[in-house]
Amino acid sequence: MSQSKPGGRAGKWFLSLIAVSIMAMGILFGWLLLRSYQNAAATRDWSQQQAVILRSAVEQRQFKGSPIEYRLKLLYGYDFQGMSYTSEKLSPRGTKWSKNEEVVTELAAKYPADSSHTAWVNPESPADAILEHDTKAAGYTLWFPILFIVAGGGMLWGVFRPRKLPLDSCSPPTP
Repeated sequence: MSQSKPGGRAGKWFLSLIAVSIMAMGILFGWLLLRSYQNAAATRDWSQQQAVILRSAVEQRQFKGSPIEYRLKLLYGYDFQGMSYTSEKLSPRGTKWSKNEEVVTELAAKYPADSSHTAWVNPESPADAILEHDTKAAGYTLWFPILFIVAGGGMLWGVFRPRKLPLDSCSPPTP
């Protein structure tokens, strides 16, 4: 006759809750990474058009008690299917603020006013264009959240797998 430990069922449910939480985190982060990768990859299929930089300037801001931040204030024009458009977006995420003025100044030198560059235009929304693509690195790190999914699944399997009885409990009683 086997005796179950008191609280054994509660322990199984607690471990199951932890396992499901770990798996849910892995699924959520995996979905976010996959979505980021797909968005970065999608812009590479957009239509290429010549764009002319209309304005290129370094903008700065400072919040009370923090250092000065800089970003590239950009405006460029392009034609798509017979219509003229303008955009301010350097990349799908826009132009980021940086505390390093030199980085932003180099970026401004890369895109001076009156220069011509290739812009990628979203054919479904021609007002949406970019000059630089986002990185697809998120797709190359999808293995990491998969570890969480596998670990949570392993914990669930460990909690609910059938237990083998020890060999001593199966042997007939000795007289």
